Amino acid sequence: MAKKPQLRRYVIMASEGFQNAVLTKPEYQPSSGIVALTARPMALRANSNPQMRVLDTIQDNGPKLVEMPAESELSLRLSDPGLKIVPEVFYHRQWTRFKVHKRPAKKATAKKATAAKGVKKMATNAVAAASAFTVTITDAVDGKAVPDVLIVAFTNFDAREGAQGRTDANGRLRLNIAPSRKLERVYVYSPAGYWGNFFTETTGTKLATIKLERIKVTDPNLLLTLLYKSLPMTGGAGVTVAIIDSGVDATHPDLPNLSGGLNCVGDEVRANPTAAANFRPALHDGEHGTHVAGIVAGRGTTSGFRGVAPGATLRAYRVFPDVGGGASNFDIAKAIDTAVADRCDIINMSLGGGPQDPLTQAAINRALTAGTLVLAAAGNDGREPVAFPAAQAECVAVSAMGRVGSFPTQAIGTSEVMAPKGNPSTKDFIAAFSNVGTEIDVVGPGVEIVSTFPGTGHGTMSGTSMACPAVAGFAAHLLSADAAVRQKVGADRSRALKDLLFATCKSQGFGRDFEGFGLPLPP
Repeated sequence: MAKKPQLRRYVIMASEGFQNAVLTKPEYQPSSGIVALTARPMALRANSNPQMRVLDTIQDNGPKLVEMPAESELSLRLSDPGLKIVPEVFYHRQWTRFKVHKRPAKKATAKKATAAKGVKKMATNAVAAASAFTVTITDAVDGKAVPDVLIVAFTNFDAREGAQGRTDANGRLRLNIAPSRKLERVYVYSPAGYWGNFFTETTGTKLATIKLERIKVTDPNLLLTLLYKSLPMTGGAGVTVAIIDSGVDATHPDLPNLSGGLNCVGDEVRANPTAAANFRPALHDGEHGTHVAGIVAGRGTTSGFRGVAPGATLRAYRVFPDVGGGASNFDIAKAIDTAVADRCDIINMSLGGGPQDPLTQAAINRALTAGTLVLAAAGNDGREPVAFPAAQAECVAVSAMGRVGSFPTQAIGTSEVMAPKGNPSTKDFIAAFSNVGTEIDVVGPGVEIVSTFPGTGHGTMSGTSMACPAVAGFAAHLLSADAAVRQKVGADRSRALKDLLFATCKSQGFGRDFEGFGLPLPP
C-alpha cells in the first residue's frame, strides 16, 4: 500500500511584488477545491497525481495559502512559471521570558527497574522531602498571598535545567529541587500590579518567602515617564497606529482610543468566520499585544497611566493564535495589507525571529509604497544579529536600552544590565537580551517597561517588543505635529516620516551597531 504523502503549506505569490493578475485565475481561489497540477516528466519522478488545495487568499490578485505534498510544489512550478512559491514560516513575540527545557527521563533497564522498585517505594517520602522546597509569594504592603506568579529556578542556566511553576491560590509553589542546592538564577514573573524579582547564586532555603513590590503607574522614575513626560496628552492626534501582535483588550479603561481591528489568524477564521472579530488578546500569552498598545498610546484618565502618544488612534490586528505558537507569515502579510487598507499611518511589529521570507518583505514594501511607516523589534537573542523582519533595510529596526534606577533593585531588569554603558549617562545600558548590528536604526526604552495588561491593570515587560512601540508612539507624535509630512503621499510620506524620526535621535554613547541614529527624544 502506497504511503500517503505528507502535506505542507506554502504561499504562492507574484514573482515580483505583492499582486499579479495571474493569481485571479479560478484555480487559485479558496473555493476551487482540489486543484490538479501539471505533472512533471517521469524522468524527474513526477507525482502521478499532483494536486493542491487553496486555503486562503489576500485579495483576488494577491498571495494564496495552499496545502500540498512537497512533490506537488515542483509540479506547480510548471503550471505558472511566473509565480513565486515560498514556505509558510512563523515569527515570535520579542519579549524576554525564560523557561526550563524539559527533557524526558532516561529509561532504566528492566532488571535495574525491578531491583530498584522496592527501594524506591520505601524511600519516596524521605526523598521528596529532601529534594523539594516551597516558595510563598506575598504582597509587600498587606502581606496577602499573590497567586499565579510564574517562578523559574535554574540550577544550570546555560543548559536551562531546573524547575518552574505558578503559585496557587495561597501564593505557594513547590519546586522539585533540593532546598540546599545552588540556584544560578531565579526569575519571578509577576501578574498585573507587581514588579517581578530576580535572584542569583541563591538556594531554595533562602527563598522561602518573597515579597512583591507594587507598581505605581504615576511613579516619576518609570523609564517612559523619564523620557517622554514632556510630550502633550494630545500627542499623536489624527494618526493611526496598527498593532500587529497577539491582540488588544478593547475593554481596558486606559485604551479608549482603540478603534477596532481584525483577527488575522487564518486557521481560526476559516474554521469559524465569526472569529474574524476576535482581535481581543489571544488565550495564550495574550497580554503581550495589550502591553504594546499601552506603550504606544495608553491614556488613563483615572489611573494616571499614559503611553508615548496618548492622542493617537490604535487598531489591533491579531496574528498570534489562541493555542500558542508563532505567527504565520501569511497571517502577518494579511494584517499588513489590512492595516494599509484601513489607512493606518504607522505599523508596529513587535515580532520576529523567523527566516527572511519574500512574502513578509513584499507586504512591508507595499505598505511603505502606500505611505505607511513600518517598525519592527530587533530581536531578543542576546547580542545576536538583528532578526527578520527588522533586518529588512526598509523597516525601522529598534534595539532596546534600559536605565538603572527606573525599576527596583530586585527587579528582573537587573539581570539585563550589560556593557556598553551610556555616555555621559552611565546609568543607561543596552539590554543584554537585545540583538544588535549594522541594521539597527534606533534604540528605544525596553527594560522593565510598565504598561497596560488585559483587564484593568498594569504590568511590566522587557524586550525589543517594548522598545519598538515606544519609538512607534514617538513617530506618531512627530507625524501629528508636522502638517507638511502629513500632506505627502505614497513612498514620499513614509520616507519623510522616517527621516523626521531619525532627525530627533540623540546618541546615548552606545555605539553605532547598538543604537543606530540614537534614542528619539523631545527637544
